[in-house]
Amino acid sequence: MSNATGIKEIREVLEAVLSEKGLVGLFLKAFKDGAQTQDAMMIFSDLMSNPIYMKAIADISKVKMEMKDLDLNEGFLLAQDVLAYTQDIIRLATEDDSV
Repeated sequence: MSNATGIKEIREVLEAVLSEKGLVGLFLKAFKDGAQTQDAMMIFSDLMSNPIYMKAIADISKVKMEMKDLDLNEGFLLAQDVLAYTQDIIRLATEDDSV
């Protein structure tokens, strides 16, 4: 498998989980002001309509195979992705919405 195809599905799953538009961002935004009853509906609605999740779910079965086939270069690329998402998560978690 080529490197670009080899980590495409893994990157889609990482984006769906770790990105600002993904699960982590969704939960940080929903619970920033504490848990509210309307947060559950907002989360459910986003999970059902966000194309990031649809794309990741469509190819989730390929991820296990791709993880077994990772080479060192692909591992470094994925680590860079995770680091970038981590920086975004920290920024999002520490943002002050009152400004």
